[in-house]
Amino acid sequence: MSTLDEILWFLKDGQWHDLKEIIEKSPSTKPTTEMALSFLREHNFIQIDENERKAKLRPPVLNFISEIQRIEREEASTHKSFESTVSVNEFSSLPRSFEKV
Repeated sequence: MSTLDEILWFLKDGQWHDLKEIIEKSPSTKPTTEMALSFLREHNFIQIDENERKAKLRPPVLNFISEIQRIEREEASTHKSFESTVSVNEFSSLPRSFEKV
């Protein structure tokens, strides 16, 4: 996972997080994480409170991430349901087919 992904994942709860904590918990180096935070701020993904030294996702980004996660959960659920249906109905006759070969 990239540094940008790590930061976005860390901030996905929509709460303010201490910049020091974000940097410490990032698997990347401090300079890389600071550069990523700067990029995210410059492109309006996050807002930073300079006085409090905290960051959080901007509402549109938070909404986007939440929607992506919702869709992924739905797709995973649909995929699991499809796998269950296929495995029971489509492949129940496979062993008999192989016996004839």
